[in-house]
Amino acid sequence: MLNSLYSNSSKLILMAGILSLSTTLPIFHKAEAAGFYIQEQSVKGLGTAFAGSTTSLDDASTVYFNPAGMTKLDRAQINAGVDLIIPNGDITDNGTTAVPGRPVGGSTSNPYSPTPVPHIYAVAPLEEMTGLPIWVGLGVSAPFGLGSDYSDNYFGRFDSTETELKTINVAPSIAFQATEWLSIGGGIDIQHADADLQSAVFVGAGAEGVSQLEGDDLTVGYNIGLLAKPDFIPNTEIGLHYRSAISHTLEGKVNISGTGTAADSSRDGTADLDLPDILTFGIAHDVTPQTRVMGQATWFGWSNFESIDANTTVGTDPAPVVQNYANTMAFSVGAEHDLNETWTLRAGYQFDETPTNDTFRTTRTPDGDRHWFSGGGTYKINDKMDFDFAGTYIDVGNETINVTRNPVPGQVSANTDGYVAIVSVGLNYKF
Repeated sequence: MLNSLYSNSSKLILMAGILSLSTTLPIFHKAEAAGFYIQEQSVKGLGTAFAGSTTSLDDASTVYFNPAGMTKLDRAQINAGVDLIIPNGDITDNGTTAVPGRPVGGSTSNPYSPTPVPHIYAVAPLEEMTGLPIWVGLGVSAPFGLGSDYSDNYFGRFDSTETELKTINVAPSIAFQATEWLSIGGGIDIQHADADLQSAVFVGAGAEGVSQLEGDDLTVGYNIGLLAKPDFIPNTEIGLHYRSAISHTLEGKVNISGTGTAADSSRDGTADLDLPDILTFGIAHDVTPQTRVMGQATWFGWSNFESIDANTTVGTDPAPVVQNYANTMAFSVGAEHDLNETWTLRAGYQFDETPTNDTFRTTRTPDGDRHWFSGGGTYKINDKMDFDFAGTYIDVGNETINVTRNPVPGQVSANTDGYVAIVSVGLNYKF
């Protein structure tokens, strides 16, 4: 008993140390789900376009998508992966009108750059230590983000020039096997958000400068999940997961610079960032011992994100930037097949609705409905180590932007088009 306690404690300390180091990794990204949600939190999950993320992840990345799934893991393990996200966006002028006294501006190239996004998770069963069917886990991920950098003099500069939103989410989690067919899991989401939003600003008399809102915040949310394998539906698993909304109050600065007038200033301020709650239902069925099919539906409470409101300690607050996101759904289907004891292959498709609409869509999130086409696999290196890989192509629907910006009206009108390629690799190590 003492040897077992020492062994498991050592594994937990080692895994906690590795995970703590991961919080120093740079995480810069453009959101690759509709809106600015980052689904890419599991290489294995990406291989099926996340069709089985609440039911079928048999590695530690289940900590993020459904912590109840930890009860399927028979020993301590660490899962780490990285997604190379390669976005391409095309925004073309469609009749933008000039701010009086300023030129309309020129064209702009793809505002996105290829970016690696890492994630890491650890899980350990505690039944030998406690005598109870309990599992604990810890995850570090980046679930929300935006990143773009347009030409400073392009036609939409009064809407946005640079956008950088980063989140890091640390999630201690626990799971309990309540019965032979039902597991329950949940976790706390300790989330740090950091934002830097810039655009051109017109202050009159032909003077144009840069407006910048920057700030950060640390806030806590939660998530809870169920995993069921009912007797009345043989060879079938059902997953349900809820992730709470998180409301950040970013504290930082509101700056205006470069105008050469008295309008240049730097003021302390805050801004609200309201992230959606997410509800996911999934089902997976073993067609044969080697082949599994799965489907999933996810609801996003994007209506929480109504506007970007900055409040300053002195002077007049900047006008709110209305977003009016709508609640959305995403649907995915996928399958995986064990070719042999060494190789498993996966494929999947997802339709992901955009929360943006024609009235309020902006150049910060020139989003459209998304069609995901994914594939991937796992190579079992040995009894302790698996290598995961996945690739995805996302077609982003064509949409329009038509918003008024600046106190003196200037209409930003544009057509948007784009796609995203994702290449992911990961390792799962079992102690």
